[in-house]
Order: sequence, then structure tokens, then C-alpha cells
Amino acid sequence: MSNPFFEKSKEIANNFLQSIVFIDDKAYSGVTEDDPNHDFDAQKVSMAFATEKKICGVYQPKTKLDIENFKSIVKKADVVILDWKIILSEDEIEDPNADDDDDPRGIYTLDILKNIFLDISNNKESLKLIVVYTGEIDLNEITSQIFDELIGLKPDLIKESCEVSSNNIKILIRAKSSVEDDEVDNKFNHLVGLNDKIVKYRDLPNFVLDEFTTMTSGLLSNFALLSLTTLRENSSKLLGLFNIDLDSAYLGHKSVLPNQNDSELLLIELFASSLIDILKYKNIDDFIQVELLESYIDTIPDLNLGKFIRNNTLLKELLSSKIEDVNKRYETLLPDSLNKKEKLSFSKDSTKLFIDKNEEDYIFKINKEFARLTHHKNIFLPSTTLPKLNLGTIIRSIQNNQQYYVCIQQRCDSVRIIRDSERKFLFIPLNVVIDKPFNILTTEGVKLKVESKSFSLRTIKFISENSNGVVEAVIQDGKFIFIQKYRDTSDEQFEWVLDLKDLHAQRIVAEYASTLSRVGLDESEWLRNSAK
Repeated sequence: MSNPFFEKSKEIANNFLQSIVFIDDKAYSGVTEDDPNHDFDAQKVSMAFATEKKICGVYQPKTKLDIENFKSIVKKADVVILDWKIILSEDEIEDPNADDDDDPRGIYTLDILKNIFLDISNNKESLKLIVVYTGEIDLNEITSQIFDELIGLKPDLIKESCEVSSNNIKILIRAKSSVEDDEVDNKFNHLVGLNDKIVKYRDLPNFVLDEFTTMTSGLLSNFALLSLTTLRENSSKLLGLFNIDLDSAYLGHKSVLPNQNDSELLLIELFASSLIDILKYKNIDDFIQVELLESYIDTIPDLNLGKFIRNNTLLKELLSSKIEDVNKRYETLLPDSLNKKEKLSFSKDSTKLFIDKNEEDYIFKINKEFARLTHHKNIFLPSTTLPKLNLGTIIRSIQNNQQYYVCIQQRCDSVRIIRDSERKFLFIPLNVVIDKPFNILTTEGVKLKVESKSFSLRTIKFISENSNGVVEAVIQDGKFIFIQKYRDTSDEQFEWVLDLKDLHAQRIVAEYASTLSRVGLDESEWLRNSAK
């Protein structure tokens, strides 16, 4: 793949990539004549990546404890490269007479891979590129072993030629070369389709960069890489801003607050706003708009949408239009083969204009994921962290599975609860809808509409059973459950669904409050209509 957008994406990925970790039992054993296919020249590899200004860590495991330590290291690396046939020194000591057939081929590599996959299952949006760089000949058999071992941990895995991948992880199986860089390696001449799977030391940096770019070559992923690179470049400045000289001022501030725990929340807000300021001053938004957008649109193929052909020119006109009225924009720019109603339908379902396949289920899926990104706060909630009940928490009644509620209790009234004491929380019902307008979309795709009638407000009592001063969920049958004050088996209990982002939750409160301020009165209809 090579086009202007991919090349720009490659530049962004190259600036982001910093650390590549190798694990190979032959890393510092030197080049041998008896087993050249499995040799690994750490010096050549390190220099190849140093030339590309990358940090390359090469580790030679000797014990099972080394393998355990490396499991933590590979999680921190941008790219992980593993040998397949890892023989530990302690294995040779334990059984010095072991036959070659007893070599632990793949055992430790699979153990490391499973550990990476378990970490990704706890952080589902994590992205990882892994290369199994081996001297073995049967690359397809290795691919099958990896797939069979990992499919149980990640059911969406697919297996291709020397590759196991899903939407956010890719494992490539590639062969070491046993000849010099300027020589042709023909060791796979007898095997169809494998000669191009040989990667020489000098080619590793570009190979890694191309494959990583293939995984991240998109508008939003490029934005994320640019942002992370910018924050990395400014990490020293951030440490300088939040320096030890300010400790006394911070403690002085904390000591005069009515509620002193608010001081830590201020630190979080200060740090978050500093990150936002850095990104804004870097003008990343302008870079996306000016440098990437047009070249990305050029990669979208023409698509027959029935009454017209969607093409690059139309998409660019829609994205660069100065017409502020959206309906007028679509009426003006969409082709005359569509009537007004059909044009406006595209303005309400605009995603289908920018996608390369017209499948309703897939369009709904990506719209749901983008909505989740914009509305759900709990995207970064660790799987081991218990949700807390506060403003924006959405719960579902266990007794009545279709009744949802959103908590509108202000944050200051959701904390500092004395242990074992009760606190009333305010909730607004959320009605499940199908073909009607909705305000909220759950992770499962359930559409919810806020019930705005004042009489629908509900209060539920909960007890803070910890010293944190909050109401925390408990885990029951793998679900997060908020248990109300009344504990009889017939009493209603609630399952945690998600947490809305602060501003979205506050908007629900504001809109609900506006309904309480409505004035109902009898008056002259002639006079009332005259005011319209």
C-alpha cells in the first residue's frame, strides 16, 4: 500500500514509534556455524534501529524468572519481537541429556503472547504489533499453533498467511535470514509463498514501520498518534510545571478548603487542562484539516448509492462547504437525481456517505462506537475498579430489566458520606426506544430516551459501606451491582450500565430543571398566539 495519505501516516507513525523490544535466547551468543538459521546478531539489530532513531532493547532470557520479568517489559514496548524457539539455560541444566525433539519450541513465546492477550482483554481498546522472528522453517505451522492457542482468549482473531490478527492486534510470523544483507536468501525456494516472509536485519525497521502504519493509517488514529507524540515531547515541561517547589502552595490551598478532598480533584483538572493546552498550541486540529483530510478522502473509492455515485469530489465539497445551514448544504451539494426528502435523509445519516460499504448493521456499529467515545466516561475504567454512584451514572433495574435510570445527584452530594450511613440519590427514568429519537446509546446498542416529566423523578436510598465516602458497586455473577438500603430478596436492586461524561450528564440536569420552571396558565389564546 502506497498513497499520499499512507505516506503521511507513515511519517506520523515513525515519529510516534520509540521502543522496540526483542526477546531471543541467542541474542548475545554470537554467530555460530552449526545453527546459522537461529543465530541473532544483537549488535546489527540495535544499529539498524539506532539508524532510524529508535530505542531497541534486546533481551536474552536464561531462566523462567527472566520470562516472567519480560512479560511486564513487553507491555511497555511499542512493538514486541519474539523468537519462537527459546531454550533457557536452566532447562539445559535440569535435563542435560534432553533430545532435540524435546526442545521447548514455542512454549515460552506462547506464554508471553497469552500474557499480552490477557492484558489486552482487560484493556479492550489496546493496540499491539508483535512479530515472531524465527529461524524455524515451517512458518505456517507456527501460525496455526499461535492461532489455536489464542483464539480462546480473543474470539475475533483471524488467521492468514503467516499472520494472526484482530481489529487491534497483529502477530506476524517472519523468518530470520542466514545470509549477509547483500546476498539473496533462497532458503524457502522449495516452499511456495514464503520467500517474501524473510526479513533481514537491515530491513526490520522499515518492515516494522510499514506494518504499524497499516494498523494506524486512519484520521482518528493519526490524531491519537500525533497527540501522544506531542505529549511525549512535552513530558519534561509538564514535570517542570508540576514541580516540588509548588508543594507548599498546594498544601496551603488544601488547608483552607471547606472540603479538603477537593484539592486532589483540582490537581486532576489542572493536569488535564495542561494536556489540552499543549495539544491546542500544537495546532493538531489544523494539521488534520490541512495535511490529512484531503489525502484521506482520496483513498475512499467510488460507491453506487442507488440514484447517484458517491465520489471524492462530492465528499470534499461537503467537508469544505461554507454553507452553515446543514439542510441547505445537503440540498445544494447532493445531486439533483435525489429529491429534497432523500437529500435530507442523508444529512441525518451522513456516515453512509463516507463509508466504503453500504451495510446498515456496520454503519450502526461504527456510529455506536463513535457515540460511545463522545459520551461514555467509563471507557478508561479499569476492569478491576468498582463503579461509583454519582452524577451521570446509568443503572438498570434487575427486577425490571427494561427500566433504566440516570443519576442526577450533583457530585458534591455523592461524596463524603459517613460510613454505614444512608444517602438518597435522585434519578430520572430512561425509556427504551426503537424507532424514536433517543438521547443515550448503551455499549450494547440499547437506545434510551430521557423521561422529562417532573412527576417521574425517583429517589432511592443507598448506604456507603466503605471508608471512601461514596456508594460503590459490588460484583455479583460478573456484574457490577448497586445494592439499595433495603436488602430483602424481593426489593429492587440495580446493575451498573455506564457513566456519562460530565457535561452530558449536566446537560440532562439542566434540561430537566428547565421543565420545572415552565409556567402553566390560562390566558387569551388570541394574545398568546400574537406573541408567536
